[in-house]
Amino acid sequence: MGIQVVTEKELDWVNEQYQKIDFVPSTLENEIIAIVTYQDRFAGVGRLVYLNEAEAEMGGIYILDEFRGLSLASELVAYLVEEAKSRVLKEVYCLPFHELKHFYEKFGFTTFDVQNTAVNEKVLKKFNWCLGNYQKEVLFIKNNTGSIQP
Repeated sequence: MGIQVVTEKELDWVNEQYQKIDFVPSTLENEIIAIVTYQDRFAGVGRLVYLNEAEAEMGGIYILDEFRGLSLASELVAYLVEEAKSRVLKEVYCLPFHELKHFYEKFGFTTFDVQNTAVNEKVLKKFNWCLGNYQKEVLFIKNNTGSIQP
């Protein structure tokens, strides 16, 4: 098991995976994209999309079916959380399906009142899109302030 940062060379593979599951394609312009490997094979992908110097959205976490159950998503999210810590981000948002709430809580993410909290407009727009386009319940979560900053 390992993590590698995506370069232009792996970007086509990343976007092929995202296309299969109807996720927005990635670019390398404002993202850190990571691939988790298992026995030297690409097993999954995830990303931090920088919204500005202080905020990012963690998303695109996807483990290929044949590699599920190996704790690879945990490795991937842990890596992205560490990347966020190294950037000293004020907020890291995430829009997972409800059934993943406890998974993300292990990494310091919590739910919050979206209506009464100032949030990045780009992520709020994406959240509203998710609510209208997915049949599953989508959460709007963010890091606990102290858990992402070093």
